[in-house]
Amino acid sequence: MKTKASLLVLLATALCLAQSATEYESPAVNHIAGMLNCNCGCHLRMDCVMPPTGICPVCKAAKIRIANMKKEGKSDQQVLDQFVAENGASVLAVSPGPFGNAAPYLALALGLGVVLLAIRYYRHVRPAPAVPAGDDAALSRYHDQIEKDLSKLD
Repeated sequence: MKTKASLLVLLATALCLAQSATEYESPAVNHIAGMLNCNCGCHLRMDCVMPPTGICPVCKAAKIRIANMKKEGKSDQQVLDQFVAENGASVLAVSPGPFGNAAPYLALALGLGVVLLAIRYYRHVRPAPAVPAGDDAALSRYHDQIEKDLSKLD
């Protein structure tokens, strides 16, 4: 009985070790997978590692196909052309240009500059505009009328 259990454990260990992902997780395969978008809906490239298990079934299948195409001797461009023919041009991942990664920081700096200019503009205290003196006769007449009306309230 102990030998059967030992053989079973040995067989399970051998099967677990046989599942290594070195074939489709090689740098050559990941290089090509990095040029392709995953079409599972995650909006990531195929060379990503998705949580919690780190294995996206769509990316895994695509990487296995890429590895098989590389074994057949196809070039990187031929592999990419094959994926574009099957999935359309949207499968190609467009890398950001030289300023693509800097755009959010440039927008933040521009917004901060606008805020600082607005603070500077409203920070300066301006004197109130000079109001010409009113007609004293009309002002006294209204003042007398107000006093008369207030005396009626008492």
